[in-house]
Amino acid sequence: MDHEISWVAVSLALGPRSHLLKPLLRRFGTPEALLAAGREAILAEIPDIGKGTLSSLCGEDAQQMASRTVYWCHQNGVRILVPDREYYPTGLWEIAEPPAVLYCKGKLPLPTGVPSVGIVGTRRTDAYGERVAYKLSFELAAAGATVISGMAQGADGIAAAAALDAGGHTVAVLGCGIDVIYPRQHERLFREIATFGTVLTEFTPGTRPNGWNFPVRNRLISALSDALVVTEAAEDSGSLITARYALLQGKTLFAVPGDVDNPRSVGTNGLIRSGALMALSAEDVLAHFRFLYPQIQAARVPAEAMQYTEATREKLRAHGVPTVLDREEQKPAQIEKTDTVSAHSAQKPAEQTPAASTPTPVSEEVLQLLDPRQRELYGMLPEGTFSLDHLTAKGIPSGEAAAALTVLELYGILQSCPGGIYRKL
Repeated sequence: MDHEISWVAVSLALGPRSHLLKPLLRRFGTPEALLAAGREAILAEIPDIGKGTLSSLCGEDAQQMASRTVYWCHQNGVRILVPDREYYPTGLWEIAEPPAVLYCKGKLPLPTGVPSVGIVGTRRTDAYGERVAYKLSFELAAAGATVISGMAQGADGIAAAAALDAGGHTVAVLGCGIDVIYPRQHERLFREIATFGTVLTEFTPGTRPNGWNFPVRNRLISALSDALVVTEAAEDSGSLITARYALLQGKTLFAVPGDVDNPRSVGTNGLIRSGALMALSAEDVLAHFRFLYPQIQAARVPAEAMQYTEATREKLRAHGVPTVLDREEQKPAQIEKTDTVSAHSAQKPAEQTPAASTPTPVSEEVLQLLDPRQRELYGMLPEGTFSLDHLTAKGIPSGEAAAALTVLELYGILQSCPGGIYRKL
């Protein structure tokens, strides 16, 4: 079997962010050996592996789908990056749950010898957040740093556009298939990044931007970054999930301070209070890496980038990035019908196109990514709101309970509320 097909088959069988990938590869060595191992050998290594996952590894469906996926990628100019071949990002395999496959459009290899900085923030930026995200990203890219983002509406899209304006390299990590542009307003931005930067995703072509994808995607934004900067975030902002990943992965975390009365700054101000470094300019970030990258120096930024003016907003609009003045309200319930666009104008032949997965409830999807103990603890949680005491009252050590709630929150199936309260999503 073709090596790319083997890796894609394993990726399809295990799903994204699988805790099984590294132990199985440690035991069997190669994806080909894993797929040929058989049920008994896999069960001997991981006795509590799910029946569906085991059937996918040992059956032919995943391999047939993988073959169609690889064919489609080759026909549509999509590169497939796998851990034991060139261009798979350095160090990505070292995180707890690395991607088995990355689908890629754009420039390779990713830049080396320069710092990579993740820029994340709220999707509902105000004028301050837009100005900060643009200025920081422009300055970083002008100095030679690589800017990493999720290409989402708001801070992510602004960061990518600013990096392009500075003539720098930007990497967009998607929470959907490489052929699905989300949000649709960023179609032009997507094509620009795919031409002058790099677009990456671990999700199979055809995958829609379901809500649970984004917490899973966020770990890759932080993993690809030397440092992460949160520009603006409310108390429940998804960018705080990326910040937690950054801390778990040992990355340097920065946050931009904001108005203490602004709800959009509660998250970033809280990060600073908890020990995140303060980012007032790109120099604050670059200075932290001067020993590792002595050639990097803050560039002299043109006045129009220093001052957020109508000319700057016109630059964003030229990339197809809505500004705070003209951005329309998004309706999450209409995402699949109205807020995506295909990255390929031609109709894909059915026999050559990987079928998009049928959306299922968030908890069912994510539970397949949890380890057995995490699933057990999740099953103990009630509907509605609850606190840490709910688990400790059942005899779960407080440290284990707190860690479990953090992991479940990272997966996007729990939300932490003020006062130490949690609720299922």
